[in-house]
Amino acid sequence: MASSGKLEVDVAIKSGAKKFWDNIRDSTTLFPKAFPDQYKSIEILQGDGKAAGSIRLFTYAEGSPLVKLSKERIDTVDEAKMEVSYSVIEGDLLKYYKMFKATIAVTPKGDGKLGEMDVRV
Repeated sequence: MASSGKLEVDVAIKSGAKKFWDNIRDSTTLFPKAFPDQYKSIEILQGDGKAAGSIRLFTYAEGSPLVKLSKERIDTVDEAKMEVSYSVIEGDLLKYYKMFKATIAVTPKGDGKLGEMDVRV
C-alpha cells in the first residue's frame, strides 16, 4: 500500500535573505565547490540552469549511500518572492518516491537583515 505526504521545514539562516537567495540561484556552480563532500557535480543539460524549464543533472559525492544521480527540472521561479520549485524527473530518488517535487522559498524576517528558508517537499 502506497502512502503520500508532504513535508515542510522552516530553517532560520544567519545570512541576508537576498544574499542567501542569490546563492540558491547560483547553486549549479556554488554547491559542488562549497559542499564537495555532498556534490560531485551539477551539470546544466537544458536551459540556463536558473529559469523554469531548465534541466540539471546532479552527481552526488562518493559518500552518498542511496542517491548517486538525480535529474531535476526547474518548474517555477519567482524572483520577487524568492521562490523556486523543481521536480526530480530521473535518477535514484525515484526508486524511493513515485514523485518528488520541492519548493524552496527564502523569506526576509524582522528587519530584513536575516532570512528564513522554507522548504516544502
